[in-house]
Amino acid sequence: MNKILTLPTWQVFLLFIIPVFIPTSNIVGLLLTLACMIFTTFCVYFLGNSLFQKLPAAHDLKINRFHFNLLFPLFYLVIVYIIFEGGYEINQDNFKDFGWMAWVIIPLHLFAMYCIFYTIWFIAKCIATVENKKVVVFENYAGYFFLLWFFPIGIWIVHPKIRKIFSDDIED
Repeated sequence: MNKILTLPTWQVFLLFIIPVFIPTSNIVGLLLTLACMIFTTFCVYFLGNSLFQKLPAAHDLKINRFHFNLLFPLFYLVIVYIIFEGGYEINQDNFKDFGWMAWVIIPLHLFAMYCIFYTIWFIAKCIATVENKKVVVFENYAGYFFLLWFFPIGIWIVHPKIRKIFSDDIED
């Protein structure tokens, strides 16, 4: 799996962008979308674990919290997709359409969004900490955070740094 961390940036970009253009109007498209979600989650999981192993001893990051916050949105989206036969849309008619379930759906959806931001924060902080070889504060990794958040653009800047971190392992 180290191979994926050291792929050329354009290949990583295509691996994550091409699935966006897969039509989800039939069962094959839906299965491909699910496979891409699982693949993306696995790649981020592997990246987080690999970076975590390279952190200096004084870090304050919790790998189990990262795992939970990474996997919760995946399971949440799969369960919602199954229960609501294709998902749902948050809009002003939710309370009318879903009744009491809207009081469950909306907080879970907001928590899933928090989990995604936590995952981005964790990866950004790990990259900066490994690069600087010391514990960093937000101003040191804010750039990585926003580049990862705006993924299609940020991958061109962040992935070469990830490649450098892990290509050192291959050369050793």
